[in-house]
Amino acid sequence: MPSTEKTLSIGLTCLVLFTGIFMAGCSSSPQDPLEKLKKELSPYSEYSVILTDMREEGLLFSNYYHIYRIIYLDRDPKEGEPILREKITSWYPVSKAFYEKYKPCLGMTIFAKEKDGTITDVPHPPAYQFIGDTRFGQWKTDEKGNQIWEWIGKYYVISSILDLLGDHRRISYEDWHNYRTSMQKRKPYFGPQDESKNPTFGTGGSWTQKKFPTFFERQQARMAAKKASFEQRVSQSMGKTKTSTFTSRTGGSSFGGRSGGK
Repeated sequence: MPSTEKTLSIGLTCLVLFTGIFMAGCSSSPQDPLEKLKKELSPYSEYSVILTDMREEGLLFSNYYHIYRIIYLDRDPKEGEPILREKITSWYPVSKAFYEKYKPCLGMTIFAKEKDGTITDVPHPPAYQFIGDTRFGQWKTDEKGNQIWEWIGKYYVISSILDLLGDHRRISYEDWHNYRTSMQKRKPYFGPQDESKNPTFGTGGSWTQKKFPTFFERQQARMAAKKASFEQRVSQSMGKTKTSTFTSRTGGSSFGGRSGGK
């Protein structure tokens, strides 16, 4: 087989192989994990699905993953009182579109079932849906005359929520009112803003930067790896270009013979 035809054949084979791999990846696109969780959590009257971590793997072709923290309302088997429980899921594979949709929402509740049975997919700060419910706390007036939500400490998960919220556990009535207003308008709520107009919650929030350092460290490492890979490809490409230019100027050989003869 002539070299030109052989090269063309190899090229077509690689193209078919690449197309097959690409189509296979598209056909096995991950399903929406929230639909799966919705079915699993259907026995419970109230729950909150918090996006606890996100991960992107691969440089040329990427795979995407989510992990969730679920807070749900159960009944104490001995006393029959409502009690909040929690669990952490394993990693769920998600599609790129799904990953990009919730990329701004790290640490937030992205799916919830409220006391009245309403199911919402409007992102909001963790635990906010349980505020205002006298089963779990009450409004208190602080020394400055502001209304602040005070959790009832007997619930283990409440302690977990307080640990989750950290320095932002003191939630004002104004903050909670703004959250409810946003939910009614179906607009994501990222909590109160600081003096620089930065939000408290979400991937770009001040609370999130402190609470999920591993995610941001992973993101920085990934960006550095992508930059190094890009620079390596550029360097290799430049090397090939220089070799090609030098070869063409010397008559097709790096060590070409004399151009003239007797």
